[in-house]
Amino acid sequence: MKIFTPKDFPLPFETVITIGSFDGIHLGHQALIKETKKLAKELRLTPVVVTFEPHPRRILFPDSNFKLLTTLEEKIELISQTGIEHMVLIPFTKELAQWSPDLFVQEYIVDGLHAKGVVVGFNFGFGKNRKGNIDTLKHLGKKYNFLVNSVGPVIIDGIIVSSSSIRNFLEKKEIETANKLLGRNYFFSGRVIEGKKRGEKLGFPTANLEIPPYKLIPPPGVYAVWVHYKNQLFKGAMNIGKKPTFEDRELSIEVHIFDFNKDIYDEILKIEVIRYIRNEIKFPSIEALKNQIQLDCQFIRQLLT
Repeated sequence: MKIFTPKDFPLPFETVITIGSFDGIHLGHQALIKETKKLAKELRLTPVVVTFEPHPRRILFPDSNFKLLTTLEEKIELISQTGIEHMVLIPFTKELAQWSPDLFVQEYIVDGLHAKGVVVGFNFGFGKNRKGNIDTLKHLGKKYNFLVNSVGPVIIDGIIVSSSSIRNFLEKKEIETANKLLGRNYFFSGRVIEGKKRGEKLGFPTANLEIPPYKLIPPPGVYAVWVHYKNQLFKGAMNIGKKPTFEDRELSIEVHIFDFNKDIYDEILKIEVIRYIRNEIKFPSIEALKNQIQLDCQFIRQLLT
């Protein structure tokens, strides 16, 4: 996939664009991309996904501890899997947030992106204080000669698919519902770092993971996961927490990979989160902890088929 920035404006071709934060590339985003490709085919133009980096909420609300469903690298990977071959990354700044809807449309959508079609979601807002909406965009489309198509909400089991609803389900450990709204399993990638090797001594060696700081990680607990390592797929049990049995203070993310015994320090693992298993609890003894880990692993082996 070819990635452009405003430094590349004006683009050397006319486009049909969809524009937004696209955090998660969930089923709602996928519907937007599908409609963009369809309209581009009808108009014989190039479909382009236009997104912002960093996520606007990180700039507008820097103290909110906002976490991402997808890092930029993950977003690029997932968008490329939809068949889109061109993407535009617009640097989001406080200055850009002050632009009027008309200025944004004129400078970026018309002059920079050469858009002849714009596809947006039902709740699209843009410009200073998000004063611009679909009606604003349609009005400006008539002024600057581009089509505007809006896509209604995607509803799964009575739930409107959105990045915020998916975040909410992940934070409530309702992993299966979050995955259903995503249209895929929630995943993150991390580098394997040195741990305290307690798992090894217990007979369940673990890979301790270092995760990008803005990536959303589910709350503490034990989870069933799929582990991707060098194009191989393994079953695994993941523990997120402070290991209360050992009275640790720092949060750690560690994965016991089933039927695996390689040295993978400094390697990158991709973890797909499938299901929440149980809370992290303090055990009365190391033996009780070992017994529970054994039971967890047996259950997860049967669960992941």
